[in-house]
This record gives sequence, structure tokens and C-alpha cells, in this order.
Amino acid sequence: MLKLIQLELRKHRFARNFRTAGIANLALILFLIMIGFTDQGAEDYAFADYHVSFMLIDTFARAVFIIFGGALIAKLIISEYRNKTMNVMFTYPIKRQKIIAAKLIIVFVFTFVMILFTDLLMGALLVITNQFYSFIPDTLTMSDALVLLLKYTISSLSAAAMALIPLFFGMRKHSVTTTLVSSILLVLVVCSGFNGPTFSINTLIVIPLTLGAIGLWIASLSMIRLETKDVN
Repeated sequence: MLKLIQLELRKHRFARNFRTAGIANLALILFLIMIGFTDQGAEDYAFADYHVSFMLIDTFARAVFIIFGGALIAKLIISEYRNKTMNVMFTYPIKRQKIIAAKLIIVFVFTFVMILFTDLLMGALLVITNQFYSFIPDTLTMSDALVLLLKYTISSLSAAAMALIPLFFGMRKHSVTTTLVSSILLVLVVCSGFNGPTFSINTLIVIPLTLGAIGLWIASLSMIRLETKDVN
């Protein structure tokens, strides 16, 4: 499986995706800085305390990379079904399930790593910046940081699994557009906020965990369908 994953990474020149993810992170940093300056002085200031600030960072990180994950699914799987190269791959002396599993593992791991990395990077930059400008009045203890790391890890895992959901819609007619649109709609639902930045659907832990389980179920379902409908 590891060898198959390496072949897929080379085939799609996957290193370029890390460069694109770096640009996305830079854009996200600039966007958060803009929010910090334009929203300053408001009653529901986005960076009023660490709890709200970290939730805002995590929300944007998940939004960016769930869509990114949808784009990877469209590139690695849907487009290959559409241009018939997947049928050629299925003639290789490798189990079909392994081929699809390798692609889905790449999407899952990349999405998880990038969301967690972005959360930690943005969080560290926030703490360092606050040391100089003190715009957040409360303090962040070591125990708070450990709890935050656990929350980030769980959030990243559930979001990475969630990013597999667009596969279900994209496989209906092997549509790249449907895959991307469904990932955007998923983000609009999951990352929507109510009552300013203090509450979002993701704060109800059962919802992202359930959606993550659905994403894993869809991935396993795609394995079953390989022997029937999807190869016709």
C-alpha cells in the first residue's frame, strides 16, 4: 500500500499541493489580520479572548482544507473516472480496492495534516503577537494549551473524514463540478456561525463526529461499488 501511495504522489506531482497549501495559509493569515484590525473595538470582537480566537482560526482552517480535500478527490479520483484512465489502472495486477484506498488515504492524511498544521501555526502566531500588543486580556496556561491541542487534533481528524463526503456526490455522474460544489456546500453548513464567532455547528461535537463517520462510511462504500456500478 505504501508503494502504491508513493506512485500516486509521483504520478500527480503531489508536492505542488503543499505549495498551494502554503499560499492558502498566507492568504488566511492576511485575512485574519484584516479581521483583527477592522473588527477592533466592536462588542463581539473576534479576538476578544483565546477561546473565541482559536475557534475562529479552526473554523477557517477547516473551511479552506475541506474544500481543498474536495479538489483533491476531484483530481485524484473523479477526473480519472471521467477521462477513463481509472479503467486502465484497473487492468493492472493490483486490487481495485487498493488503488482507490491509496487515493483516499492521500486525501485524508493531507487534509488532516494541513488543518492541524494551520491550527497550530495560526495559534502560535496569535500567542506570539499578543505578547507584543496585548489585545487579548486573558492568559493561556500550559493546561489550556494541552486541551487546545487535543481539540485541534479531534477537529482535524473529523474534518479530514468529513472531506470525503463530496466523493459520494461526485461519483453519481463522475462530475468534478458536483464534487467541488458539494464540498463548498458542506463547508457552508459545517462552518456556519451563529451569535457571532462564539458559536458554530462545529462546537456541537456530535455533529462533526457524525459527519466524519459518514465520510468514512462513504469511503468504504466506494470500495464495495468498485466491483459493480462504478467501473461500468
